[in-house]
Amino acid sequence: GMKYWSCCKKKTTEFTDFLKQKGCASGTHLWGDPSQKKEVQCRYDWHQTGDSVNFTVYAKKVKPELCTVNCSAVKLHLEIHFGDDQVFTFDKILAGIIEPEKSKVTFSATKVEVNMRKAEFVAWPSTFVL
Repeated sequence: GMKYWSCCKKKTTEFTDFLKQKGCASGTHLWGDPSQKKEVQCRYDWHQTGDSVNFTVYAKKVKPELCTVNCSAVKLHLEIHFGDDQVFTFDKILAGIIEPEKSKVTFSATKVEVNMRKAEFVAWPSTFVL
């Protein structure tokens, strides 16, 4: 039969391979050393409507449970974990003011979308201050 840790989806039929797997300390099982993450660049895009700015990061095999998304009224910080221990970090000052409590984040297997509600109904010349 299949052997696996109850916290993970990785399964094996070989008992010796199963014994070599490290168990979780708590929460989701981490197969790699978190200090061995690879900083990479991802493709991202943005668009706006009258009342919101939508920022999308494209990355395959996103791991929402490891991601961090923080936004204040004037700043956006993302740390997106995906693939095989890859990390995309993004930290920018916004070109306008948003209402963080009315903003939301959506995770999917191939992208992370941040929908930020504008504080004022005005067009932004760009998403971020250069």
